[in-house]
Amino acid sequence: MGKGISSAQLEEIISKIDIVDVISEYLKLKKTGRNFKALCPFHQEKTPSFIVNPEKQIFHCFGCGEGGNVIRFLMKIDNISFPRAVALAAKKAGVKISLSEYTEDIKEDKIFKANEFASVCYKDALFSSQGGRAMEYLTGRNLTEKDIKQFHLGFAPGVRNYLVKKVIEKNLDKASFINAGLINKDGETDTFRNRIIFPIFDIQGRIAGFGGRAMDEEQLPKYLNTIENEVFSKGKLLYGIYQAKTLIKERQFVFLVEGYFDVIKLHINGIENVVAPMGTALTDEHLRFLKRFTEKILLAFDSDEAGLNASLRNLESILRMGFETKICMLPVNFDPDRFIDEYGIESFKKVMGQAMDFLDFALNINSRKYDINTPKGKSSIAKEIVGLISLIPDEIERYEYVKSLSIKLNLDEKVLRRYLDNKKGGGKDDILREEVKKEQFYTHAENLLMEIILSEDDYWQQFLEWNGRLTKRLEAVAITSRELLNNNIEITPANLINHLDEEIGMWLSGTFMKVSLAERKLEKEKKQQIFQDCLKKIHKYCLSIELEETKKKITEKKDMGIPYYQEMETIQSILFELKKE
Repeated sequence: MGKGISSAQLEEIISKIDIVDVISEYLKLKKTGRNFKALCPFHQEKTPSFIVNPEKQIFHCFGCGEGGNVIRFLMKIDNISFPRAVALAAKKAGVKISLSEYTEDIKEDKIFKANEFASVCYKDALFSSQGGRAMEYLTGRNLTEKDIKQFHLGFAPGVRNYLVKKVIEKNLDKASFINAGLINKDGETDTFRNRIIFPIFDIQGRIAGFGGRAMDEEQLPKYLNTIENEVFSKGKLLYGIYQAKTLIKERQFVFLVEGYFDVIKLHINGIENVVAPMGTALTDEHLRFLKRFTEKILLAFDSDEAGLNASLRNLESILRMGFETKICMLPVNFDPDRFIDEYGIESFKKVMGQAMDFLDFALNINSRKYDINTPKGKSSIAKEIVGLISLIPDEIERYEYVKSLSIKLNLDEKVLRRYLDNKKGGGKDDILREEVKKEQFYTHAENLLMEIILSEDDYWQQFLEWNGRLTKRLEAVAITSRELLNNNIEITPANLINHLDEEIGMWLSGTFMKVSLAERKLEKEKKQQIFQDCLKKIHKYCLSIELEETKKKITEKKDMGIPYYQEMETIQSILFELKKE
């Protein structure tokens, strides 16, 4: 929870707002029994798995796992910070709050305002005599004045302090411009000089930062981005997302390209569901964000060696995240921008129509690296591609691709399947499998315990009076519950979620929703017995984990020649506790 707002104020906001009304502003909800259903806005799905419970004022998606209260929903759907979501929820609830202590949020506001001011200054410079050369460059790349204005392009003059002077003229605070990365820390020098400026908008249409293209070949780097700050992160933002978000949803796929000019050129030629990372590989955060809009990606990168390697790197992440993927292969030394200029948009659309699925693309690339006509070459190609297939999370998809690969390479499908199984089962996956086995020992007990607690208020007190060991997330729930009680605040899932981290909040909302949907009926005596058994199982599991960790410490101290008396005492104490169970 952020600073500057009390638990009581948060409870008041939650109690006065209706999560169904709020979510209805964003989604089409359909009543089903005591709950409401909708297609999840955070991942692509055909069957609704997004549930809203008005009684407890929480939501949960059984497809992607997202869940929480109304504040969590606003944070996710609008991609805003906790303070902003609280302020928005308070406004909707008619609750007056002061966010003056949210210094981090105020800093964000000031950065956005600094960026907005800078964008206007850069645009003015472009359309003035200072921007003649930059304007000539842009029109030379077949952009009209309308196109330039549509994407708010600008120009940072080559002088040392063009923006600094503008800030001084308007008597603005330099600190905000320094924090935004627009002015160097000396407070006297502009960051962007002699560069064409591309404002980078976030999903809400706010200018989060800038990309600047050098006007002279000897000027390095060729592209310069805003420094990482509170509102700008290359690993999270995508160029063009604000303009493309609606069209991505409508057309059910996103077109990923490499550069700013590629995005602009495609957009003005009617292909508007297009975005680009900013000089960096696609991150998991990029891809999770895109999953809110679509599960299909079309990649278009240069066909030179660097472009192909970039495509392969991105492809690994894309496959791992479960996207359906196709790759658009352009001629060497052609990007979408140049191709459209030389051959026209209709020719480019034909190339798009010939996009390969990732299997054919991988075959094409690896056949250049290895000789497919030799047993060794074919083996290398098969191993490389099976490695990619192994990243796909869906088992049926993996085996369907293996079937296709066996036909394309004329190899026995069983051999490829064995290699795939080894690939999926080796190394880190083996370790993960062991961890899963261990977790299965207690997760069922942990979930069942929370289901019982959430289904009947009488169990909260028993849970809080338990003196045995608890798992980390149950401990977090217990501590937060005591804090709420100490502040005379009712323990509800919605109130708890405000004070828990996101992962535990999602688990809590999912557990409650299962209770709500299943409506499991247990006799009082049987429920009490199950409750106690779950606590004992969890206690025993936690003791066994502590025992393993203590043994590791002893081994480490032995190797270093350090006494380990305290650890031996701990082990004896744990063993004594385990014998009691």
